[in-house]
Amino acid sequence: MVLTGKYINNKGSKSFRKVKERVKDERNALATFCTWKGVAIKMKKFKYYSQLWRERRQKRKYLRYYEKPAADKRNFLARRFDFYSTLCLLWIITFIGLIFFFSFLSSLIFALVVTILAALTGKRLIQKKQQSLNKHRQIWLAGKKCLNAIKKQSQEEFIALIYDLFKRIPNFKEVRLNLPEENQEGKANPVIALWAVYKNHPLAIQALKTGENLIGVEYIINFVEGLKRYGFKNGILVTPAKYTPEARLMAEKYKDEYFVVLLEGTHIAELARRYQHRIYPEDNFLSQEMLLTDTSGEIKKPWSLPLKQTALGKKSKGFSYLTLGIMLFFIYLVTKKFNPYGIIYLLFAAFNLGLAIFCFFRSQDQKEPNILEEI
Repeated sequence: MVLTGKYINNKGSKSFRKVKERVKDERNALATFCTWKGVAIKMKKFKYYSQLWRERRQKRKYLRYYEKPAADKRNFLARRFDFYSTLCLLWIITFIGLIFFFSFLSSLIFALVVTILAALTGKRLIQKKQQSLNKHRQIWLAGKKCLNAIKKQSQEEFIALIYDLFKRIPNFKEVRLNLPEENQEGKANPVIALWAVYKNHPLAIQALKTGENLIGVEYIINFVEGLKRYGFKNGILVTPAKYTPEARLMAEKYKDEYFVVLLEGTHIAELARRYQHRIYPEDNFLSQEMLLTDTSGEIKKPWSLPLKQTALGKKSKGFSYLTLGIMLFFIYLVTKKFNPYGIIYLLFAAFNLGLAIFCFFRSQDQKEPNILEEI
C-alpha cells in the first residue's frame, strides 16, 4: 500500500495509524506466507528424496535375497527359551535398578509393565523377521529356478530375453537389435547385441552367454573395443554368470572414457521378477512346507530334540542358569527385610544353581573332539 501526501502530512491522525498498521499486517502476512511456502517446498523435496532412498534400498534388499539365506540351527523350543529368558533377565535388571529409588511394589509393577511392553514389541519384531525370512526364501528359490532356466537358453534366446526385459524398463527408449552389416538374417552382432537410449544418452547392450561361471578381463576389453567401433561412450554388459574382481576393476579403470555397467545373473532375475517376465516363477509357487524344508544342502533343523538335550545339554546354558541364580539371590538379599515372600527368590536361585551344576557335569561327560583342529 502506498501512503499519499495527506497521510504523511498528518502523521498523528487516526487514519495514518490505521494505514500504517494495515501495511504492517500485510507485510507480516506476506512474510508468513513466504516462510510456509518455503517450508512446504522443503517438505516436498524431503518426501521426494526419502522416497527415492526407500526405492533404492528396496532394490538393494531384493538383490541380497538371491543369496542363500542363513539357517537358524535353533529349534522351536530353543528359540522360545531364549526369548522368555531374555524377558526374565530384563525384568530382573529393571526391578533391581528401580528398587533403590522406589518402593518394592512400585518397582515390581513398573518392571512388569516394561517387560510386557518389551514382550509385545519383541513378538512383533519376530513376526516381521519371519515374514522377511519367508520372502527371502521365496525369492531365493524362485531366483534359482529362473537362473537355471536362463542357463539352458541358447545365445539367441538369451538376447531375446534381455531385449524383452529392457523394453519393459521405463527409462529405456528405442531398444532395438544390432544386426550385422554383412547379412540381415536376424542374428545379433556378436559384440554389441542391442542399442538403446537411456535418458537421452545412447548406449550399447551386450548379452553375453558363455559356458563359464566367471567372466574375466578379456570380455570387458572386447566389449570396450565394440563400444569404440560403434562410437558409444556408455554400455551395459549382461551375463548370467558372475564377474571376477579383476573384471570389475577393469571396468572401473575404463570409467574416465567409457562408462560400463556390469549386470550378472541376480540382476537379470530381479528384472524378470520386477517386470513380471514369464521366465520368472511366481513368488508363491512354493508351499509353506517347501519353504521350511527345501533348503538344498542346509542342515536340517532338529525339530524333535528332547528337552534334556536342548535345555541342559550345553555349557553355555549352564552359565545362563548360574547368572540367573546369582541375580535372584541378590534380589533376595536386597528385599528380604521388607518382603515376606523373598524366600521365593532364594528357592528359584537354588533351583537355577542346581540346573547350572547339572549342565556343567553333563557337558564334561559329552566332551567332543574338535575335529577341525586335526584337518
